[in-house]
Amino acid sequence: MIKHQVSKQTGLCPRCIKKLSRPVAACSRCSQIKPIYDEKNWFCKVCKDIVSHKLCKQAKAQLGKVECSVCGQLRASNQLKRNICNNCAYKERNGVKPCTQCGKSKTIINKAKNLCKSCYQDELAKKSLIFYVANFSTPYPYNKALFELLVSTVDWSSVSEKINQRFRRFGRFLQQHYLPNPLTWEAIEENLPQLEATKRAIPKSIRSSLLELGHLLAVQGRLESRENYILRRNALQPLNTAPIGVQGLLQLYVSWLWEKKTAPATVRDHLEVLAAFWTWSFKCGICSPEQVQPSFINDYLLTLYWQWKCSVCQQAVDFNPHQRKPPEVCLCCSTLHCFTQVSRYSHNTVRQHCSKLFVFFEWTLNNRLTVINPVRLKVSAPTPTIKHYPLEVIQQLCDYISAPNAEPLEAFVLYLIIFHALSVWELQHAEIPVVLSLQKNIIPLSLPDAYYIIVPRPKPSRGSRTPGRPSTRLDFPPAASSWLKPLLERFEGQRQQMLKNNHNRYLILTSKSAHRTTLASQDFIHQIVHQASLRLLGAPQRL
Repeated sequence: MIKHQVSKQTGLCPRCIKKLSRPVAACSRCSQIKPIYDEKNWFCKVCKDIVSHKLCKQAKAQLGKVECSVCGQLRASNQLKRNICNNCAYKERNGVKPCTQCGKSKTIINKAKNLCKSCYQDELAKKSLIFYVANFSTPYPYNKALFELLVSTVDWSSVSEKINQRFRRFGRFLQQHYLPNPLTWEAIEENLPQLEATKRAIPKSIRSSLLELGHLLAVQGRLESRENYILRRNALQPLNTAPIGVQGLLQLYVSWLWEKKTAPATVRDHLEVLAAFWTWSFKCGICSPEQVQPSFINDYLLTLYWQWKCSVCQQAVDFNPHQRKPPEVCLCCSTLHCFTQVSRYSHNTVRQHCSKLFVFFEWTLNNRLTVINPVRLKVSAPTPTIKHYPLEVIQQLCDYISAPNAEPLEAFVLYLIIFHALSVWELQHAEIPVVLSLQKNIIPLSLPDAYYIIVPRPKPSRGSRTPGRPSTRLDFPPAASSWLKPLLERFEGQRQQMLKNNHNRYLILTSKSAHRTTLASQDFIHQIVHQASLRLLGAPQRL
């Protein structure tokens, strides 16, 4: 190379002369033939730097925590000759100025663009993520397809370091864990990492990515919706409480109920009744449907009607149909002759248990699992009555709806319930109207301008085949526009503040559903009515 001060005698620059003057031998640490830079310990240049760094680190550790000469905090010193912590030393080297991107006074890490650490990382995030996606590989081909599907949703114009780290964490997860093809919600639930008390950033990134994959597959029709999965999972939960000997039989019965288009809530009711019945039957020694006789069903219905209750500790004991006398001693409080016979379930509840047992044993009879249907007794239905709120309560709720200072969500939900008789399911699935304009400069209609909502029809099930409302469009009355439109304006303003996903068209949003296209839960709807009635009437009201 062309250098200054090249020796005329040797033709070497000072650097090469110094390098050639060093002895070349095997390093005592790495055993490689290299120039020796530390002739005392016989170390090469790399080993000399490593050892000196370790010695410096050990010397700092021996000093322990000292008072920083800049900030005054007890910290480990960054230098041996001066008591200064790492943060203060970093600030002295780089300086503290207002960042040109975020405008905050921070330590500058990129002096050329005057950027702080977080803004500089955000600037490099897009290029880093593109490089990572292009070179991503995993031993599982289906995992790579899932990763590419998730990458297709990235808005590259707004990629930050947080998004970059999220995809890198999920990429490492896909390289180490096998996901079944096709992906199911059960597999997603099984692979969700647990959230511990600390170090939650990595598991939270993996959990959010897995759930987002499930929603993307559901939109494409390759997976059932999260709502249907939760309903199906909740419907099958009572199956785990049934005795192991009849779980296989109950699974076949559930498959038959699904074939009959039975609603998930009804399937859960059937399993709760059957799990309780077979738990009691196994205690009595009855372990199969062919052993059940009509007298056994009558005895079981008696246990539903009555129970023994201790008058001292209020402990309840099951009623024994074969021994009508009360227990002599309470096992809980050891009191003698303290039990009295009290009602356990209402007449209508026993009737529902009896009807579900009849359907189950009718299914076993049709499948030749039993010779007869042991459910012979039919419990009569109670006289139907219509229950409603008193007119005074309805008047107070209506006054609250039209009040200008009413909470928008509570008032609008009460309006839809009282004036349009929307059910909880309809409130969950109600949507705001979508009017697509032919020209981009035309602003879409707001909810007060449209003055209607969309209420979809529920799918018919085995127990409910009603067509529902005559139209899915629910128009608001023009006579109520004087007080209803201001309420709609306040409600839409509140909804826009919560909305995080513009594709979510559901009328009622929660803090969780606002980020996705998911429904508000039934408990959330009940909580709205509970809070409104508690504020107005001093007592909660039920839907």
